[in-house]
Amino acid sequence: MKIVILGSGTAAPRLERNMSGYLLEAGNKKILFDTGAGTIRQLLKLKANLIDINDIFYTHLHNDHINDLGAIIWSNNYGMGRKKALNVYGPKGFKEYFKILMEKILRPAKLNYGINVKEMWDDSIIKIPINKKKYSIINESNKIINNKNNLIIESIKSKHTDASVSYRIEYNRKSIVYSGDTDYSNEIIKISKKADLLILECSHPDNMKAKGHLTPSLCGKIAAKANVKKLVLTHFYPEADKVDVKGQCAKGYKGKIILAKDFMKISA
Repeated sequence: MKIVILGSGTAAPRLERNMSGYLLEAGNKKILFDTGAGTIRQLLKLKANLIDINDIFYTHLHNDHINDLGAIIWSNNYGMGRKKALNVYGPKGFKEYFKILMEKILRPAKLNYGINVKEMWDDSIIKIPINKKKYSIINESNKIINNKNNLIIESIKSKHTDASVSYRIEYNRKSIVYSGDTDYSNEIIKISKKADLLILECSHPDNMKAKGHLTPSLCGKIAAKANVKKLVLTHFYPEADKVDVKGQCAKGYKGKIILAKDFMKISA
């Protein structure tokens, strides 16, 4: 299982750091997590085909994380000739957002493929069979056996907006957690427990803490408490690139720390 960083940046426009976007590769699946402005262009640079991506997960509805959703829908319909259904997941309120996007903004004359829209919240779990066609919801009480045929994606509420989530992905006995935007919380620690790879936003340096966002020291504290194997810091505002982010984080976490860069490929 591998994550490709499509965008390690934020709402601050930067040539070297695109807005948020992450491509998960697991088995024969390619899945997107957040699609900030420029995601399609980043995929083109990787020679990744939109037709091969059937699932997109959103952490919240801020523009630097969701901007390219409309462009993806439009490109699939008019530029790619898509026929397969597209599955799109997001937090509470996502269905209403999607309805407005389609009926008030995009308004396609005809949609040539189906779009399945589902909302994820606290302890929602999606099972995506690998090498199979059906998609199914798994109840929280069900026992999940992780193997090479199933990719499991679980969500938990995050401390950013009133409706934002973080995701845990499990496949073939490996686990990746993607925080999206979040502040320090028990929820992100809970969903990150013993993860092979934890991807945390790290918007600002320690001396510039902003509500709803993490600093390097807080990232280190989360990683240590969750006992994760490897930590990736991402979602950097320009101020974060001017300090020793890794050094600030390492004061509380002694494991491997990676500073995300666009197009970096990281295995769990």
